[in-house]
Amino acid sequence: MASKAMKITLQGIKRIQFSFCPFDRYKGTGDLRMFYNHVKNPVIRKSNPSCDIDMSVKHDNSAPQVVVTYEDGDIRNYQPRVMSIDNILYDFNSLTRAKLAQKGTPIDFGIKYRY
Repeated sequence: MASKAMKITLQGIKRIQFSFCPFDRYKGTGDLRMFYNHVKNPVIRKSNPSCDIDMSVKHDNSAPQVVVTYEDGDIRNYQPRVMSIDNILYDFNSLTRAKLAQKGTPIDFGIKYRY
């Protein structure tokens, strides 16, 4: 699976909000949890320790969703029912890298802090 090998960075991201209903009968909740596990990885968290990551568990059969707020005010809303984990990671990664390249900031994957 491509998502397992993808390196992501939290640079330039102000906040990531996750919301889901654990009793959801439809697809998407598993993809949301996989994306949550990616961004909560300690190595990736070190790329931007000031990034707020919020998890909201609802009990209203609402659709799972991920809301990413960038430091420049741009907001992206991902619907895991519609997008697979690979598509979410690809879009998240490409947009983040494009914003960092636009600002001229070198990409830090948090790997240099590992050891």
